[in-house]
Amino acid sequence: SWEDAASYARSLDGFLVTVDDEDENTWLFETFASWDNQSRHLWTGLSDATSEGEYRWHDGTPFLYRDWGEAQPSEGGDEHFVHIASTNMGNIEPGTWNDLENDPQYFPVYGVVEIGPGADYALRFDGSSDHVVMDHTDDLDMTNMTHLELSAWIYPYGLESNQFILMKGDYGWGMYLQNNRLAFSSEYSLSRHPVSNATVEADTWSLVQVNVVVGESYTFHINGEEAGVVLDDEATIPMGDFGSNDCFESGESCDELFIARMGAGCDCSHFEGVLDNVSVRAGLDAETLEQRMHLDFPEGEGSETWDATGQYMASIEGADWVMPDGSIVAQAVELFIGESYELDFAAEGDTLLFFVEIEEYTRQLFWTSYSLKFGDFEEMTEYAVYAQSNEIPDEWNHDTVSYGEWGFVYDAWSWPDEGVMWFTMILGTDVEELLIELDADIADPPPTLDDMTELKESIPVTNQEVGGGSFNNGDVNMNYYYVNVTEPLADLRVRTYDGKGNVNIGISYYSPPQPTMWWEEPIGFDDGDAKGGETNAVLESWSTGPGNEEEVHLFDVEPGLYYITAYSFRNAREFTIVADFVYPPENVDPDDAIILTPGVEYGLLSGYEGLSQYFKVEVPQGTERLVVDLNDGAGDASLYMRLDQAPSTSTYDHHSTAEGADDRIAFNDPTPGWWYILLTSESAFTGVNIVAEFADRYVWDYDGTPLELYRDEPLDGISVAKGGEIFFFAMLGEPGNVFSIEAYGGSGDIMLTLEGVQYEMEFNEGGGRPGAGFGLDVSTSSFVMNSGKEGTNHKMTVEFPMNGRMDITLTGLSDSEEISLVARWDETELPIDPIEPGDGEEPTTVESCVEGTTAFFEEVDSNGDGVLDEQELKVSDLPLEDTKSIDLNKDSLIEYREALQFGCTCDIELETVFDEFSAGRDEVSLSTLQSHGWENDYDFDIINVNDDDEIDRDELELLLLVCETTYDAFDRDGDGVPDEKDAFPEDPTETKDTDGDGVGDNADIVASVSNDIIYATAGVMFLILAGALLGFLRSTRTQRIESDVWSDEDRMNQVMFGEGSSNDYAKEPVDFESAMTSKVAGPFSEPDGLVESLQDDLEPSGLLGVDAPHPDLMGMMLDGVETVEYPTGSGVVWTRSSPDVPWEPKA
Repeated sequence: SWEDAASYARSLDGFLVTVDDEDENTWLFETFASWDNQSRHLWTGLSDATSEGEYRWHDGTPFLYRDWGEAQPSEGGDEHFVHIASTNMGNIEPGTWNDLENDPQYFPVYGVVEIGPGADYALRFDGSSDHVVMDHTDDLDMTNMTHLELSAWIYPYGLESNQFILMKGDYGWGMYLQNNRLAFSSEYSLSRHPVSNATVEADTWSLVQVNVVVGESYTFHINGEEAGVVLDDEATIPMGDFGSNDCFESGESCDELFIARMGAGCDCSHFEGVLDNVSVRAGLDAETLEQRMHLDFPEGEGSETWDATGQYMASIEGADWVMPDGSIVAQAVELFIGESYELDFAAEGDTLLFFVEIEEYTRQLFWTSYSLKFGDFEEMTEYAVYAQSNEIPDEWNHDTVSYGEWGFVYDAWSWPDEGVMWFTMILGTDVEELLIELDADIADPPPTLDDMTELKESIPVTNQEVGGGSFNNGDVNMNYYYVNVTEPLADLRVRTYDGKGNVNIGISYYSPPQPTMWWEEPIGFDDGDAKGGETNAVLESWSTGPGNEEEVHLFDVEPGLYYITAYSFRNAREFTIVADFVYPPENVDPDDAIILTPGVEYGLLSGYEGLSQYFKVEVPQGTERLVVDLNDGAGDASLYMRLDQAPSTSTYDHHSTAEGADDRIAFNDPTPGWWYILLTSESAFTGVNIVAEFADRYVWDYDGTPLELYRDEPLDGISVAKGGEIFFFAMLGEPGNVFSIEAYGGSGDIMLTLEGVQYEMEFNEGGGRPGAGFGLDVSTSSFVMNSGKEGTNHKMTVEFPMNGRMDITLTGLSDSEEISLVARWDETELPIDPIEPGDGEEPTTVESCVEGTTAFFEEVDSNGDGVLDEQELKVSDLPLEDTKSIDLNKDSLIEYREALQFGCTCDIELETVFDEFSAGRDEVSLSTLQSHGWENDYDFDIINVNDDDEIDRDELELLLLVCETTYDAFDRDGDGVPDEKDAFPEDPTETKDTDGDGVGDNADIVASVSNDIIYATAGVMFLILAGALLGFLRSTRTQRIESDVWSDEDRMNQVMFGEGSSNDYAKEPVDFESAMTSKVAGPFSEPDGLVESLQDDLEPSGLLGVDAPHPDLMGMMLDGVETVEYPTGSGVVWTRSSPDVPWEPKA
């Protein structure tokens, strides 16, 4: 039986055989199926006994290769075990596979044993979050240990930055890569860690090891060789109990062992690559070192792994199971063209593997997958599909990748390689009821070569005819041709010309191309444009213009047969067809650069992406201008130039950026010497001539006055220096549908800015011009657009431009020359009334510079981290020079307050707000400007020179010249103290709070004593005084008959202030309660009616002094001086030296 054979194989320290490929399958059949001249069926190690339909090899190797017999596996009943047939079994051919029950009774089956260990698994980590974590165990406690040995097999994908292999606890012992060197974690500071002398390599398995002897040394080994010794009499094994902030604040123990990340104290420095056989040994000396932990990842599946003892479990967080060669560990499922496969359920993080057999002449393969079932509608299904021909793909190595959006993926491949196409699906969420469908478009096998006409190099075939006597495919008549290419070509070109009718042609590598509807055909060279933008060689091309003048190209052509179809939907007669070969150039190396003779064209040239062609020209002394020009070609080409050295696409002195194949570089005063020229392409070009010539000096003369652009009339020869600006404008007489501005040609880097007014149609019921019951109206708004910042080839388009002025600014980001600029616009046929200068409603409010900058910052700050990094700035509209000036602390990051300071400088604030208020007009009312909430100070009256209460742009320019920026984003209240040092950044009257009571020092009664204490003390004093007064009143009550209540006041005055005290003042109400109220509650109670009687009898005749407290108002003795805050809460403090003198403001 299969199980008996498998058991016997294990007793031999082996497994039933694993078949990895066709060669091994053939060898097994030829070697063992007729062993000892006897026909023998052979057990393999393949079985799906554990789970129906999920085949696994006996040694654990993933099931990938297969060679099933016809209609197999049948999976009938108990047929779970696979054998290689030695003879015909019905329709099952010898050497192919069949599934059987465990113990077949009708013929014997012999097991083939493969001696050796089983499948070896490893874990792959993504370098960003994947890791393994094991809880603390006694074996990982290194207390009193004097010797420690850490080791692991590693396969790093890169060697940049720090990548931890393992670390114990919170900054404890550990081993990691410090770039390409091995390091040991000996303390908190990484800069002080011991590091190896030798290095490891990327994309290679290495055995790394570090040995620590406490108080002596750290020794490193790489692949068994000593890699450095660091002697250190303070060498230590840190326990991992550092007490970092994260651990301290969370209260967690932070004593775990982490694999592939730094440790508990920092979720960082993750390892990117594959790890296996991670080991920890420790002891009191070198002889007693013992295994404390060993992870060899034997499971091959699941989210847990156990150490070699089987005692300790570690959790796998996100890492992928792989074989040592990096291939994924997954059950391969075969998909079939035209059939659906349904996956009932798979969990988040699972990796699924599929494959399909691609037959010959497959023109296109289509993948569709979708899941319409979501868990409680809480989240949509997310997954990624990686595809690759004849090799299992993964996240790092694949041909294409598609991401599931709302559970749906669609992808297509043109002319996939014959053989097996593999698909790896990685799930980002749980998946239920996922349906996968594959479809294919299979081309007809080509006619025999006897039915085709061979085209020889550059030999025209004349008098061709496509008509009723030709091959027919529905309504299309076709002739077939072929070209036998025997050596590599840069360009294979096939042309038709002359004759009558209308012929179209297509060229393909695999088989004669079949005509399809026009919208399905790839775009070829047409009107000088390049044929698509594929990064790889294009294997099919079409030309479908009118008449018989057609031309197709294939670039970077390898030897083989290439097929051409000439077809017509009616007929074509007497045309000629010819194939031309362009051989790879010999000037692909700078040392082989072709010398150009000034004024003499060199060509015809073809090129494609990845092909570099070098030329050079000698420039003599006194040359005023050097011009290098491409002409006559089609496609897309680029030029780069450099003095005395070969240029590259990243290192050059001059470069062209125009679209098409008509590039040109021209500049004045070239340095004498040899100028090297690189001709290349990001797609392809053909038929190009190149010429270098000397010319008279050309000077672009610009005096700063805006230049008018007229519709469809290019302005050529524009030059601008780095940092310079040239202003243009266009006048639109009527509202339009589209306005565009385009720059092209020349060399350098520029940016365009377009400003103007556009309208938006508003549809309202009733009262409209177009007809009864329906109305058309428009609103207008100003806009500003910026182009890209690379090259000179830019185009901006705005819909619904309003009549009036469009302003264009051309900014030089580098020295740029020979640029052309053209504006195009039309006039709308809609009943839109043009605006006259000054027409339109002026906005009542617009954004302040703070609001505008804040909105811009939030939009550009895509990751929401509060700063703008280099990547975010690249996609913004800010010119490079502006970003440099904004970055005040020069840390290459733009902080919010830096952006705010720039956006609220006086000139930018003025221009931005004026543009918003003007809405395309030339002036804004004075009152509107004066009512705006400005962040800086402006005097608009002084620029209103014509006293018309309107500020126009000329008057605004005057203010721009003299304005000063008073706004300080780093000092919001403008008190001269930066916000970071200002305890009250919103209050210009306060900067310090010495006693920390929330009241500024200026308003504080005593800056060093909390007001709560002062008020509490004052309250207690008042209660004591009130109690004393009550006792005094009671003691004298029987002696009073008709005395005035104020006599008691006099007596209290004498008691409190002495005999010399005076009562010679006008009585008036004093708010004793508010002045003396304490926040501290106490057991004392006020005498009933005392305060009320005092307040009722006082005469409201005004206070002594204008703002001074009344002399009767009592204060507190502080630092030997009587002190009071009056009015209460005002922050105004008064003092006096004695009770009989007026209050004076505190100095």
